[in-house]
Amino acid sequence: MLKITNDMEEISKDNNAIVYFSAEWCGPCKQVKPQFAKAAVIDKDTSYYVVDVDKMDSAWMNKLNIKSIPQIFKMNSGEIDRVIKGRTSQDILAELDNSIEA
Repeated sequence: MLKITNDMEEISKDNNAIVYFSAEWCGPCKQVKPQFAKAAVIDKDTSYYVVDVDKMDSAWMNKLNIKSIPQIFKMNSGEIDRVIKGRTSQDILAELDNSIEA
């Protein structure tokens, strides 16, 4: 499931979330976003969130130490479990140890 939100309190209640931090003006973010959406379609067992850093609470930006975008984190109850480095849907899912059937 893919959800667009800027409510980190909502995300922090999820114990199996992949969160994509981006901004409308960010060129690299625009390239990754379709791949992230594809990963969300393939991996139906995980909650996928897209967060616009320009609209989120700055306290969360500081807590999560977001200094650049795009950033993809695997999060559990608001805490970062893993930083996802992959930029294609296959890379994202491989880093999450999911099998891919494209």
